[in-house]
Amino acid sequence: MTNRNEQWKHEKDGLEILKELPVLAEKEFKEIDPGDVERLKWAGIYAQRPRDGHFLVRVKLPSGQLTAAQAKVLADLAAAYGKGEIQITIRQAVQIHNITLRDAVDILPRLKAAGLSSVEACGDVPRTILGNPLAGVDAEELLDTRPLVEEVFRFFLGNRDFSNLPRKFKISISANPHDAGFARINDLAFVPARREGEAGFVAYVGGGLSAEPHLAVRLPFFIRPAEVKAVAEAVATLFRDEGYREKRNHCRLKYLVADLGAERVAEKIEAQTGALLRGGKEVTAPWNYGRFYGTHAQKQPGLCYVGVHVKNDHIRAEDLRAFAELAERFGQGRLRTTNSQNLILLDIPEGETGALLHDAIFKAYPTAPGFFTGYASSCTGNAYCNFAPIETKNRLHELTAALDEAFPEVGQPLRINLTGCFHACAQPQVADIGLTGGRARVGEAVVPVYTVMIGGHLGEGSAFARPLEGRVVDDKLLGLLEALVQKYLALREAGEPFYATVARTGLELWQSVANQYTIA
Repeated sequence: MTNRNEQWKHEKDGLEILKELPVLAEKEFKEIDPGDVERLKWAGIYAQRPRDGHFLVRVKLPSGQLTAAQAKVLADLAAAYGKGEIQITIRQAVQIHNITLRDAVDILPRLKAAGLSSVEACGDVPRTILGNPLAGVDAEELLDTRPLVEEVFRFFLGNRDFSNLPRKFKISISANPHDAGFARINDLAFVPARREGEAGFVAYVGGGLSAEPHLAVRLPFFIRPAEVKAVAEAVATLFRDEGYREKRNHCRLKYLVADLGAERVAEKIEAQTGALLRGGKEVTAPWNYGRFYGTHAQKQPGLCYVGVHVKNDHIRAEDLRAFAELAERFGQGRLRTTNSQNLILLDIPEGETGALLHDAIFKAYPTAPGFFTGYASSCTGNAYCNFAPIETKNRLHELTAALDEAFPEVGQPLRINLTGCFHACAQPQVADIGLTGGRARVGEAVVPVYTVMIGGHLGEGSAFARPLEGRVVDDKLLGLLEALVQKYLALREAGEPFYATVARTGLELWQSVANQYTIA
């Protein structure tokens, strides 16, 4: 027996909602069929908390690519409909909250006219393609992935052959050696590789987080650039035709891959694509956490990119417009979003970087943020999410700002990710310190409480953070974080990141620190 989502998809393809949106917009929220509320995700429209008729619209930005003209359109839409605020997501997309369906009727055509799309930004479909935000300007990339990202994006966009998958399908394509695409937590990821001097990719399948995280496993192929779309199509077809559709929490591709194994998955892929080359050596370098702060040279002589920190992942509409105007004034009108929820300006002449950075906007959006505030991630939290019982963004900033002040000598990033529920949207499993929030009765009051995990990272030797026993109440959380950082500073070896110190010293030591702050 299938779940209710499968029944809704059987009744009507999710893409039909695009034609029906004007009619739905005239209804009260309570009058809309629950199946249609679910199908609105195929238009990139998601019911937000509280469920009172307000929604978010998510806009796909494959590999984070954004023009200044498009940024101005997003700024205008956010100013008109979204209380003047835009959120950069952990998959390089952007979201505008607080819209109504009547607003959406106006928003979607304006997005299309600007070369943007919200179609299938949510739902059981291929989602936006994650990638290297420096594609095309990156001196370290093996090849420019922009044409491949565009090809795969256009192939799946609105493609009814793939508009009814068992669950969401997340693709990453990057030729940056620093794992800019977070390969091993995606359903399908292409990472840079060489074979006999030829540049191409190796692929990973079956990654994902939520309550049961899986690291993606490597396929045996060396994939040439011209074969990327075919492999992506083959994996999506396998997922569509053989993926599980009964228990909603068991429908992700990771479960099918775990049951079949990499070799059997490879056989099924080749049955569709034809024979693929084997082998290839992955090209890797230390993971950069998806951060690109500061001013750095592009591969184009004389040009630089400038990476800025966006506090709490939210940017005011007028500030996005200001960045767009700076990108036009000093560069070629190009910006990028990152999966660390920040922003990059491209094509700044070397001699103009000083004048650019003199602009007052960089006081609010620094290019060299603190090693705690600049490397933290949080989910939407209970401000808008129907699942999260706690506030996340402001609380995490309070914590990391306090840590920046307390530990100016830390000298290198220490990544703290706070997620508001078990869905793990803020990816706590790959953080140095991952926090999952909830609420519990402690004494006479119901208060925010957190479970803690430590030692996660991606890149070479990827490993998930390991959970510490017990929970910590909110008023003791900063104390626990300070104690963990103090222990790290006392134990680390030269240049050693937090996760490596944890791996070298063992979990028991860190549990003894946590025991002073946790409850059962």
